[in-house]
Amino acid sequence: MTTSSARVVLENLRRRDLLALVREISSRRGVLLDELCGRQRARSVSRARQEVWWRMRHHPERYYSLLEIARLFGRDHGTVLAGIQAHDRRLHAAKPPDGELHA
Repeated sequence: MTTSSARVVLENLRRRDLLALVREISSRRGVLLDELCGRQRARSVSRARQEVWWRMRHHPERYYSLLEIARLFGRDHGTVLAGIQAHDRRLHAAKPPDGELHA
């Protein structure tokens, strides 16, 4: 069941053509859309949400500020920044010495 806050987040993402990105990450990581867009703090959900924030921040077609991402998800910009940094650390930790990502 979709919570009220998750519904608002999903609608905001749909309006900005970001729903496909969120669905892709949700599906690949095995996390429900409602969980990803809601307030749940389980590690799998948090990491999926952090990846969404990171991908939005590094979007190839449009710049999304921390405040804009935070407002879309009903979060504080500091929370979004910490999540983006955490995802970035995981990405860099996954790189082998030659700089290529693991498959």
